[in-house]
Amino acid sequence: MPFQDFTLIQAPMAGGINTTELTVGAARAGALASIGAGYLSGQAIEDAARAARDGGADAFALNLFIPAERGASDQEWRRAREALAPCYQSAGVALPDDFAELPAFEEQFEAVLAARPAFFSFTFGRLPKPLMEACRARGIALMGTATTREEARALADDGVDGIVLQGEEAGGHRGSADPRGPGRPLADLLDECAGLPVPLIAAGGLMDGADMARVLAAGAAAAQLGTAFLNCPEAGTAPAWREALARAEPEQTAVTAAVSGRFARGLANAWMDERAPSAVAPYPDQHRLTAPLRKAAGAEWKSLWAGTGAHRSRALPVEELVATLLKECRADG
Repeated sequence: MPFQDFTLIQAPMAGGINTTELTVGAARAGALASIGAGYLSGQAIEDAARAARDGGADAFALNLFIPAERGASDQEWRRAREALAPCYQSAGVALPDDFAELPAFEEQFEAVLAARPAFFSFTFGRLPKPLMEACRARGIALMGTATTREEARALADDGVDGIVLQGEEAGGHRGSADPRGPGRPLADLLDECAGLPVPLIAAGGLMDGADMARVLAAGAAAAQLGTAFLNCPEAGTAPAWREALARAEPEQTAVTAAVSGRFARGLANAWMDERAPSAVAPYPDQHRLTAPLRKAAGAEWKSLWAGTGAHRSRALPVEELVATLLKECRADG
């Protein structure tokens, strides 16, 4: 199934946002739905894919994170844990001694192959050639993520079927292979990557059909939206997150590495100000260290990921939102 069949891609959002109801509703309304599986076990990935198909989503994408080249050293882990102690204390949450491990990428990838989604998207780097070949043997189309022209060129040379160009306006984690890599405005990325022999998918700060029409006119084959779906009742967005979105104002988002060890954009809170920890472990160990705090604390210590257009989010059922976005795009196209 070619990317040209879709103008709109509902972005993968790990951490429980991409519920079965959101996936099925987006697919039913004409978008390419994505399941953010970066934190799911292999069994959970297969279960999510099965539930999506049972609900009527014939085509969808599964998304995984390319593993980090190295974890934290003992010293980095100790310093980061010590730096988080005041954060835990201020939130009234006990700092644990043990922290949950994340699922192994190998287990996750085997589950993707078993699930055979129409599309497999990945972020935080390049997919090794043998794994690309395993996807191709099963008829799975491949989407990589790029935040610079150099990254996009490398993905094109690898032979991916589509490239998500993620502008610095995007909510959530920056998809660069470099955890602290600089971002680029989406408009600049589209201009710099024009002429690459691969369909380009624009992502970052896009909230309505007019935004979609603008990036399509600039050469994108499709637009990928994530923050726009956070307020859908079908999304697994936490109540505190929804309340923060309802109060969001322009210029209220900021970028931090304190949550996970990777740069990510969200609604400004304690992670972005003087209360943030002074030492940060590399990804994914910082993510593990902060997980209990984010789970137990209030909005000030949650990861309220959102793009620069968060203040323009609409609380619409997913099928209505997709229909509205596509209608607006046609009107402005």
